[in-house]
Amino acid sequence: MNPFIEQLVIQKMNHLTSEELYRYAVQYGIAVTKQQTENIARRVQNQNINPFQPQGQKKLRKILDEEIGVALAARLEKQFEQLAKNL
Repeated sequence: MNPFIEQLVIQKMNHLTSEELYRYAVQYGIAVTKQQTENIARRVQNQNINPFQPQGQKKLRKILDEEIGVALAARLEKQFEQLAKNL
């Protein structure tokens, strides 16, 4: 993975608002509530989670499992893997 792209993604995650996250969810047809996006955004902001590294993936997956459930978190993980392949 290109280090520049990794840094952009991490920076975006650090400053992601619940409104942005909810908008992305609607755009990609992901069934979440505004409360769930608020919880996820609060837990992800300023954590410097690198979703391209195993430790960051594990941390992010734990947050998603707790906030939106294991099945939906697994679906999102697969979508992210496909997106990452195309970067």
